Amino acid sequence: MLSRLTLTILTNNRVQKRDLLAEDGLSFHIDCDAGQFLFDTGLSDVFLKNAEKLNIDMAAVQKIIFSHGHRDHTGGLVHYLKAFGKGEVICHYNIFNRKYRVFEHGRMEVGMPQEKSDLVRMGGDFILKTHYYKVAGDVYLSGEIPRVNTFELPAEFHQEQALESYITDPLKDDMALILNTTKGLVVLLGDTHSGLINTLTHVVDKTGKNQFFAIVGGLNLRQSPDDKVEKIAYELQQFQFDYLIPIHSTGQRAFGIFERHFPGRVTHLCVGDQLVLDAVPEAKA
Repeated sequence: MLSRLTLTILTNNRVQKRDLLAEDGLSFHIDCDAGQFLFDTGLSDVFLKNAEKLNIDMAAVQKIIFSHGHRDHTGGLVHYLKAFGKGEVICHYNIFNRKYRVFEHGRMEVGMPQEKSDLVRMGGDFILKTHYYKVAGDVYLSGEIPRVNTFELPAEFHQEQALESYITDPLKDDMALILNTTKGLVVLLGDTHSGLINTLTHVVDKTGKNQFFAIVGGLNLRQSPDDKVEKIAYELQQFQFDYLIPIHSTGQRAFGIFERHFPGRVTHLCVGDQLVLDAVPEAKA
């Protein structure tokens, strides 16, 4: 088990510290007994600029892990490869699919901005995984997450291109990162397109543990009706956790619902904030 863990938010939608930048994206820097890793790279080079301000040596990063293929999580990779000339990337093969977001008057491409071949030429070494996978030490990739309930279905406004047509994107590339620590599991989420309850159910099934120190990441609930969020909060009671840290795509209304259901256990992390294994996260609205 990991006895040392410092998780730093390099990119998120909110920032409170001077000289740091925010964007609609997500990136975590992980420093633990097993090594140094990135989970997602945000939309642009903002994560690199913030890392420099925070005195984080990005050249020491051993692996980059992607939660899924949307560009607000993968767009920074090209900037990392430009800066360092190489990078081992662990992800699902579907991250390279053409992905779209549907709006009232059309659709917008929201998938990975670069082609795989271009990233490989720049030094990207892609390790493609679909199943539960040991990244290093006590750090694991969830693999594909089964959809076992009826209230966390894929959003129809997410589509992917299939030949000459567009279909609802099942987002099979959506995966979580699991860190097995001395205080319990820490689960990192990109956008949780598989659903929070589906994801945690899968984590418990794979690890045999239902003791979470922290559940951190985007929950993709900004456009979800309150009754859906209430249902998720109700089902969340079956999991034992110390802290729920909903950020990025969660939305303020959903954050408030979780805060009401789990007083004292829900907090927020902004750009530059850290989750340290031996420290209690500071409560933030």
